[in-house]
Amino acid sequence: MFQSKGTCAVVPFKSLQYAKQRLVDYLNAEQRALLVAAMLEDTLRALLATEGLDGVLLLSDDPFAAELATRLGVDCQREPAHIHGLNPALQAVSDDLARQGYESVLIAHGDLPLLAASELQQLLARHRALACRAKISLVPDRARDGSNCLLCSPPDVLRFRYGKGSFEKHLATAAQGGIQSAVVELPGASLDIDEPQDLQRLIESPRLRSAHCTYQFITQASFQGQLV
Repeated sequence: MFQSKGTCAVVPFKSLQYAKQRLVDYLNAEQRALLVAAMLEDTLRALLATEGLDGVLLLSDDPFAAELATRLGVDCQREPAHIHGLNPALQAVSDDLARQGYESVLIAHGDLPLLAASELQQLLARHRALACRAKISLVPDRARDGSNCLLCSPPDVLRFRYGKGSFEKHLATAAQGGIQSAVVELPGASLDIDEPQDLQRLIESPRLRSAHCTYQFITQASFQGQLV
């Protein structure tokens, strides 16, 4: 008998190599890789600690990702060989989750070190409160440009539009398709680390210690220049 499942979280992760090039003036290649690794682990640990998630999937071809997934007990899946690019890869995974019987997919990026289980539970609760079956809940970044967390029911309800301006593009795509949408503001989830200013906000955040792996990196790192 076909059994419906709840929500699966998917974390797309490209590679440690050439990571965070916009921080090149402040961190060398090894430091950038260590930062990315630490943020990814903090993100995954937050998801694993979240009540209401029925699975966590790391989507990556990187050997480090596979090793980390094994250590944390997270599923790791390579991108389909015939598919290239973030949006098609996430579409394929979400379509597959729908076929498996999942009710929802939560896409969270791996550079959200201040992501917290308590915030994610708020997101899940807000999403459940939406009346329609076809619905999305979206957590924007600080600039309201990117889509840091995107919760979709059913998993294949939305055509993904990740890239510059994805926040507005996802909302517009939902509206065009008659999909109910909600914008959920979550301080921890809104801080993704791309620019030097983002890293400075992270360093100054009173919540930094809660991001254990990233905090350990920050306290040991020697920055090459003034961040701001």
